[in-house]
Amino acid sequence: MTRNDYLIKRKFNSYLVPGILMTIAMQLGNIVDSILVSMFIDIDGLTAISLSMPALCFMQMFGFIIGVGGAITISVKLGKRQMDEASGIFSVCVVSVVVISLAFTALSFFITHPLTMLLASTAELQALLEPYLFIFICFIPSLNVCLVLANIMTIDNNPKLGSASFVVANAVNLILDYIFLRYTDMGMTGAALSSIIGFGAGILLVIPYIFSKKRMLRFSVREGIRQIKSIAEIFKNGTPQASYFIMTILKYYILNAFIQQTLGADNMAIYAVCINSVNIVRLCIEGIIGVVQTIGGVLFGEKDYFGIRRLVRRTVLFCCVSVAVLTAVFLTYPQLILTIFSFNKPELYDEALLCVRLFSFSFGFYAANRIVQVYYQTTLNTKLSTINTTLDGFVLLVPVSMLFIGTMGVLGISIATIATEALSFFAVWVYRMIQQKRGKLPQKGFLMIPEKDGENLADITVMSTDEQAVEISEKLISCCTEHGISTKKANIIGIAAEELTSNISHYGYKGNDPSFIDISLSMTDGKLILRVRDDGVPFNPTEYRAENDEDFLPGGIELIRSIADKMTYTRVLNMNNTVIELALEPIINNKECLA
Repeated sequence: MTRNDYLIKRKFNSYLVPGILMTIAMQLGNIVDSILVSMFIDIDGLTAISLSMPALCFMQMFGFIIGVGGAITISVKLGKRQMDEASGIFSVCVVSVVVISLAFTALSFFITHPLTMLLASTAELQALLEPYLFIFICFIPSLNVCLVLANIMTIDNNPKLGSASFVVANAVNLILDYIFLRYTDMGMTGAALSSIIGFGAGILLVIPYIFSKKRMLRFSVREGIRQIKSIAEIFKNGTPQASYFIMTILKYYILNAFIQQTLGADNMAIYAVCINSVNIVRLCIEGIIGVVQTIGGVLFGEKDYFGIRRLVRRTVLFCCVSVAVLTAVFLTYPQLILTIFSFNKPELYDEALLCVRLFSFSFGFYAANRIVQVYYQTTLNTKLSTINTTLDGFVLLVPVSMLFIGTMGVLGISIATIATEALSFFAVWVYRMIQQKRGKLPQKGFLMIPEKDGENLADITVMSTDEQAVEISEKLISCCTEHGISTKKANIIGIAAEELTSNISHYGYKGNDPSFIDISLSMTDGKLILRVRDDGVPFNPTEYRAENDEDFLPGGIELIRSIADKMTYTRVLNMNNTVIELALEPIINNKECLA
């Protein structure tokens, strides 16, 4: 009887596909949007979209901060089984993003023209940029609300619906993009309007979730008011997102202006191709890395350090394979990338090919930095995540880019990106090790988590069979005895573990193949805590009332409820989590008992 990662793998795989689909929808939407603009307007249209990024990033920043920061805060609360607090944070997230986004709508009529003059250097680019900016600013609530709901739905046992909302949003966007750009003279207005209508369609898709009685998270004005102080925690956990967007705004503004002044407006097209190539990388790896945020927050709240290790290891493996394939494609077929973005400046074609090839060498470091940012943010080490984001997004990128572009010309765009990604990763790695040696950061190693939870007496995975139900009972009774826990309490733990495991094996899974159950026993705050986790059919034992003696095994749930001091249940990450608590007598010894 040892702990394995069967359930973690199952959760990784089940959340991986929706996460990848959401990322594909977002990034493919951006990529195809750029392709269609290049095709039906021209490469200057793509340049105008690149010039719009500082303004668009600022407005979207709040949707990402509240969506990601709120989802992380909620997931940790769910891991700690603090259900009311989680629902209150959900309510705060929804209200705050609506209020902030509507403020942008009110300002759209006054700020669009000044922003256009600030971002574009020529009259031609200004004419393309202004209508595009106005539509986005005016209707930004649809995008930001969709971002927040999609992130939170994924935590609330609805990864497929969260993914579907983005798939629908971007599918509608691309269809309307083609119609507006191909068959009307709406131009850049049509490109922006199609995106906004698409996200509106995505919000419509989540209406069943909003009114579902099966939601764990409840929208409550009362709980929202009680948890209003949590807005600071939400923004703190979303600090890396805030840092990323602020740095991106400054980066785009400074580098756009520098490249236009130093290399000329034509070379902005090469820069636009490289920047949009990053969306192809995100297309392949962001969905994989996003699983760390979704599952890792709950595991961190539960102090399941074994699960976190296996989750990160699997994420790194999948990312390495994806990056290797992408780099090979960019090195071998750079002309394909230029064709995709309708690059039509023949005098710059050879330089553009070389830039694309060189740019691909940054992909591995890009993935490494994203893992650093997401993992440390999820485990509430936001300082490290923010430092990495700041270095990678601005502090190193801008001066290094200006240095290389100024000395090497357009090739400096790619060289600077490689150098910045590498330096950002290694700088945070060295900083972490120095701080750990000084005792200012916990533990050793990249993950900064203990080898095990010091409160754990046992951490075991068993198959859902009657034989292993008996064995786990004996194992836990023996473990309790070794820790000086009374025979009475030990027997109660043994009975509860056996009853829960037996009922899961009989009723939790369809078909004859047994599955696995994670069981942990810990001591904390004068209590003995038994946690049983499985991914079988939803079942809340605290609400169960037997209608006849055949519904469950003899004794069963009613017996456990009668002997436990406290019994709680949550359905998190589509897994049943049943927790039994017993008050402890004074502990005689403190031997260690690990499976």
